[in-house]
Amino acid sequence: MVLTKTEAEARRTCEAGLANYLSNRHSVHINRSLAYGVIGGIIPTSALFLVSAFYPVSRWQSLIPLVGGIVAGMGYGVVTAESNDGINSSDFETVCSAFEEQAQEESDGATDQPDAE
Repeated sequence: MVLTKTEAEARRTCEAGLANYLSNRHSVHINRSLAYGVIGGIIPTSALFLVSAFYPVSRWQSLIPLVGGIVAGMGYGVVTAESNDGINSSDFETVCSAFEEQAQEESDGATDQPDAE
């Protein structure tokens, strides 16, 4: 049986189990939230660095939005990581149940060929 790369990865995910899948999805969510926080912090920090060239603003104080963005992004990611567990669980069950049905058909000796008369 020839497996595509995507199908092989899906089978490995199903074999690892739901807890492992949800853990990976939580990590992706937290990393994405952190990235949004960093981007959201870099924009005002850059503006404050530019302003500090013309007005007496400490460059260290200009880093406050960056730190705030990082903390807010990470906090949001951690707090909301489990918000999509229902959707992710149903996706996992849908994909893995299809693989279980295929495996059961193969073990029963069922084929896609019609019976010869």
